[in-house]
Amino acid sequence: MSDELDDQAERLRRAFAVLPKTDEVRAVITGLIHPNRLGWMFDNVIPFSFGEASFELSVHDGQFNVLVVAKWPDDPATFLNDVGTMVQGCVDSLGFCLATPLRAEILSMSVEGRVLIYRASQWPDLLDGNSSSRVEGERLEPLTSAAINEPLLRLALADLRAAQESAVDTVMLCYRAIESIRQWFAIGSGEGDNDRKRSWQDLRDRLEIDREDLDALRDRAQARRHGGTLPVSFAERLEALRLARRVVEKFVAYRQSTLEAEQSQEEG
Repeated sequence: MSDELDDQAERLRRAFAVLPKTDEVRAVITGLIHPNRLGWMFDNVIPFSFGEASFELSVHDGQFNVLVVAKWPDDPATFLNDVGTMVQGCVDSLGFCLATPLRAEILSMSVEGRVLIYRASQWPDLLDGNSSSRVEGERLEPLTSAAINEPLLRLALADLRAAQESAVDTVMLCYRAIESIRQWFAIGSGEGDNDRKRSWQDLRDRLEIDREDLDALRDRAQARRHGGTLPVSFAERLEALRLARRVVEKFVAYRQSTLEAEQSQEEG
């Protein structure tokens, strides 16, 4: 992982650093429930506890507000992820009863009356310092072309979208996105042990990805892949996303260069 700490986590850490540290933190986190136009609500405030933290969650007109009282967090970004996971669980309960997929989006967090963060949907820490909302055509075109023509890439991109939204599932979804790319290298062969090993080797060799990085991600994803759970820090989420995005970017470049070489052969 890069020594440059991610913008989002670092901003939050700096904001917490200026507060007088106490034994506990009282934080108010606000956000929206999507699809927002339908005005979701709970009739009453829902109080609950998890570990040593207590929560009071209210939902009205598609917006939520949660008061959290917890031990002072060593890692504020992971604390925010954990709160988001608890809120999403309550929202998923409502969605289950209504047979409707609902998503909770955190927008801000206040501590002691001070707004510490407004969360944007973009992850600037994944963009190598370029957080512009504009994407140049020469970068986008190979990606859209591959997404249109490669179902496995569409699956990988969908998993990465979900990985940015779901803290508890990030590592598993990143590994599954890489597995979709691995399947591309297995097209035309079987799914026996030797075929799988060969396709992983092809992915590593042709995309220049270290086996150690893939193995570490697989091990971290194992519990969630089999229905279990494992605490995941913000730093681990970021590392998993960076690896999976690197695999996707290198795959798109490899596919493009392969197509150009085949076209050049045909013309020659």
